[in-house]
Amino acid sequence: MKKLFSLSILLISAAILHAQAYQEGPQMMSRGENNSFTIDFNVGNADAIADLWVDYQKDFKAKKPKLDKKANEYFADDARIDKISDNTIDIYSKVARKSDKGAVLTIWFDLGGAYLSSNRHPDRIAGAREWMAGFEQVVKAAFAKEALEAEEAMLKDLGKELKDLEKEKENAAKEVEKLQEELEAARQKVAETDEALGSKQQQIMEQEKAVEAAKAKVKKMRK
Repeated sequence: MKKLFSLSILLISAAILHAQAYQEGPQMMSRGENNSFTIDFNVGNADAIADLWVDYQKDFKAKKPKLDKKANEYFADDARIDKISDNTIDIYSKVARKSDKGAVLTIWFDLGGAYLSSNRHPDRIAGAREWMAGFEQVVKAAFAKEALEAEEAMLKDLGKELKDLEKEKENAAKEVEKLQEELEAARQKVAETDEALGSKQQQIMEQEKAVEAAKAKVKKMRK
């Protein structure tokens, strides 16, 4: 079970990290087409990831990200991310559902007059990647806990199944014991019947001799 749990955690971590190439490129948002960074998560669901994302931004002194339902876009005002800029940053983002599981997170970093990009701000990209990696760790930790709970639930179910099997084995053993007792009783009955048959056959043989003797006597008297 420990091996299964460890494997599950490794698969979750690998699934998250493998997908995080931070695809970069211009994408449409509420303020037109601007450079963005995309993270494709292969675990969890969009609602849970969106909640984690909102909380993560608040940790960087951003005002609580507001969701523009019409544009399906979050806006976090005046975030302080020293790894990217000495000044405050506005963050626009979208969390899109995937057809199976996970979510696609698209982020636009408004530096104030320009959106963060590798071409225009090569010296800030490492910091941005590190900051986004921080959110990866948040997601990974959240779903690792979920995986642990799932594994614990599975362990509990397996334990119950084990008890059921042990009970079945115990009942089967009792049934075997009962059948063995019945078989022994049947064997004893056969032995007793064999003995009775032998005795009865002996009585018949003796009676046949008595009958023959009586016939002989009757025959003799007729003469």
